[in-house]
Amino acid sequence: MMDTHDLEINEEIFSDLIDLLGELVKKRSVSLDGPNTEGMRACRDLLVMTLENLGATVKLLEVEHGPDAIYAEFNDFKEDDPTVLLYAHYDVQPVGDISEWTFDPFDSTIEHGRIFGRGASDDKSGIITHLGALQLLLSNTEALPCRIKILIEGEEELGSPHISEFLERHTELLRADGIVVADATHWDLGEPAITTSLRGVIDCEVRVKTLNLGRHSGEYGGAIPDALMALARIIGSLHNDDGSVAVQNLDSSQTNDIHVTESNLLAKAGAVSTLNLIGLGDVVSRIWTQPAISVLAIDAPTINEAVNLIVPKAAAKISMRIPPGQDPVSALLALKSHILESVPWGAQVEIVEGTISSPFKSGSSGKLMEAFQEGIQFAWGKLPREIGLGGSIPLVAEITKLFPEMDIVITGVGDPESRIHGPDESQDLLELRRNMIAEARALKAFGQL
Repeated sequence: MMDTHDLEINEEIFSDLIDLLGELVKKRSVSLDGPNTEGMRACRDLLVMTLENLGATVKLLEVEHGPDAIYAEFNDFKEDDPTVLLYAHYDVQPVGDISEWTFDPFDSTIEHGRIFGRGASDDKSGIITHLGALQLLLSNTEALPCRIKILIEGEEELGSPHISEFLERHTELLRADGIVVADATHWDLGEPAITTSLRGVIDCEVRVKTLNLGRHSGEYGGAIPDALMALARIIGSLHNDDGSVAVQNLDSSQTNDIHVTESNLLAKAGAVSTLNLIGLGDVVSRIWTQPAISVLAIDAPTINEAVNLIVPKAAAKISMRIPPGQDPVSALLALKSHILESVPWGAQVEIVEGTISSPFKSGSSGKLMEAFQEGIQFAWGKLPREIGLGGSIPLVAEITKLFPEMDIVITGVGDPESRIHGPDESQDLLELRRNMIAEARALKAFGQL
């Protein structure tokens, strides 16, 4: 039996960890801005210093044309100790429309028990969960209960484009019995969860051209189609009238393990009062086990730039989430075929491939999963739900291919109020505290199993 009193975080340690989270949020580590911006380097360097102060041996793992990944390990272990790799990422999404933010996205603000700022939840709270769990263990024991390795990457928000090459290059360094991925969400506040499936993602740019140069809309309109008209037709073809995906030959399944009403999902999403859901089948399957297509961006003249000119070219970025079991290469081929078959009026179309990330579904629970169920039970007083996640974590599918026997646990940090990737992103501090305690308890239990 393990003591329970030695896994409580005192207020001073927790306050220091939240201060560190605030400092991380202030580092503008937007990977889309480039791999070596001041914000990316500053965030990386702060984490290196923090890990070294914890007693870890730290090295930077270079990625060609990408940001450095941070690798750390603690050397105080026995040869027969099980090894756990703790994963998170330090890059964040762009801010988007700054006018939609109540708080400065890169000046952490604490209100009503939440910390606000870009990356406050995704995924700098994941980093803090790992650091807090380790600090809790190190402050109460002479040695860690198992061998600990840490990987914090810097391009997850770009789809981890170099992850396959990276894992191939550092296979032995990253070898472990289990991995803890702190980059998911809980079901709700006070409702902890472990994620057991992820959708994959593929995306592409669709570039449409109808003219070499713009022409007067009065002189040629009615005979010559503009590129935006053609692009709109292509985009409109991607969904059926009920909003379900129209692309053929894609995997799809239903799940009724967890019931969610349409009104509940609309409320959680912050939908306008008149909005209806799209798609078919139970609500959870639409966001976990069915394909989904989103139009992420369109390149075209803005309204302020508009003149009476037929638009000669336009482009859109199309993203498709694919369910567990779907091969991403065949899904991309199906999407491309559908787009090309939907081109109207002989417009010229170029498709530029982007991210390709496989979906994931965990196998039977292993010892690390068992340990985390115990840790979450200890921290929340209840067992976690097993949920799916509509989003993607590229490393998970790739590391599963490399180490098929590795026990993978995907833990939550955020909650439905976190607004991950959106304005006023935030993290509930009580949930974060419980995460640290749960992970510390789980690592200690895993070392004893």
